[in-house]
Amino acid sequence: LSAGCGMALGFKREKKENRVFVLIGDGELQEGQIWEAAMAAVHHEVGNLNVIIDRNRIQNDDFMEAQLRLFDIAAKWEGFGWAVRECDGHNMADVVSSIQWLDSVTDRPAVIVAHTIKGKGVSFMEDNPAFHGAAPNDDQLAIALEELK
Repeated sequence: LSAGCGMALGFKREKKENRVFVLIGDGELQEGQIWEAAMAAVHHEVGNLNVIIDRNRIQNDDFMEAQLRLFDIAAKWEGFGWAVRECDGHNMADVVSSIQWLDSVTDRPAVIVAHTIKGKGVSFMEDNPAFHGAAPNDDQLAIALEELK
């Protein structure tokens, strides 16, 4: 987010119409630099900065809440002065509508909190931290591909 904020600020200062998009996972929100960049983006009024958060509640190898509770993520971003919208990250109409909404926000940075389920559609992977960074074996892959048909 820090790099994206810098890019957005550079475009703003050069009076360019470029928009910057930053995709982050919710586990990344446990890092201090995210919140420093969030404050800087509002301070510098970078209305060309857009963030999409994958809110799947899983990080590395565990559920996020077991490591560090974040409570209401949308409320946090609103409290920092961002324009905020939440969506169902598995509903493409909702995702597209939310991305289109970003174009209407130009006076401040904007964030979409996309609520998702890790491994959606695969019975043994769905909402399972064990598959956050692990690939399925050959047998699991066959089952997953069958379930996703």
